[in-house]
Amino acid sequence: MTAEARLRYYARFFETVEVNSSFYAIPDARNVLRWAERTPDGFVFNVKAYALLTGHHPRPETLPDEVQALLPARFARTHRGEVQASSLPREAFDATFRLFRAALGPLEDARKLGYVLFQFAPWVRFSHERLGELEALPARVPGCRIAVEVRDRSWFPDHADETLAVLRRSGLAHVIVDAPPAAHAVPRVVARTASAVVFRLHGRNAEGWLRQLRGEEPAVREKYDYLYSEAELRELRAEVEASADDDGDVFVSFNNNNRDYPVRNALTMKRLLGQPVAEAPPAPQRLW
Repeated sequence: MTAEARLRYYARFFETVEVNSSFYAIPDARNVLRWAERTPDGFVFNVKAYALLTGHHPRPETLPDEVQALLPARFARTHRGEVQASSLPREAFDATFRLFRAALGPLEDARKLGYVLFQFAPWVRFSHERLGELEALPARVPGCRIAVEVRDRSWFPDHADETLAVLRRSGLAHVIVDAPPAAHAVPRVVARTASAVVFRLHGRNAEGWLRQLRGEEPAVREKYDYLYSEAELRELRAEVEASADDDGDVFVSFNNNNRDYPVRNALTMKRLLGQPVAEAPPAPQRLW
């Protein structure tokens, strides 16, 4: 299927999607306009912030031309050849934020922009300087609903009260994460800090996460290889329903890295929530 056909087909079954490609490069506004045109009214896109904006180290070729022009003559690189984020001047970050925000315009115009996800790098640890950066996000990405996912335990559980207070004060949605509790992942803290509530369900494959903690390099699909049982989804459904009210939206996303597991889980969750489910896609057939 073409990209257009895949998106149109997906939109038959679900009302929202999280865009991950925007993490790797700021999307071209023409492509963003096509997303809006190829989906029905009421469908919304949640867009993951570009890597540089969340403490990750981007590949040099993914930096917009305007930002590349602001690079120092010599800048630090990671062992993989990526740009060391800390080596970029402030004006490079300012330009990146501005260009990223501009790329979201077609979705905003079509009323199809859900939230912007700032999923911070695992090495981004709690500090008062980091709290200040969170407070600045609404001004950096004006007019957007913003969701924040932190991935180090220095935030949750170590400084949960301080972190949640800043998120509430700034109107930022705390991302409620489900991940393996035995793998030193950030625990699932159910708290509403903004009008929107965001659940991101990464699965509970503890071994895949532990391999990474041991310094190994499991493939992404190995780390997130997990199919939630219906009992686990019922447990999560209770938290989803308890988070809902008349003033905001509740988004639930399943990590989409392995097989058809997230599709099956998402369709089951819709059914458990009492939402209409279109005829399910046919199961894959083995061809001989």
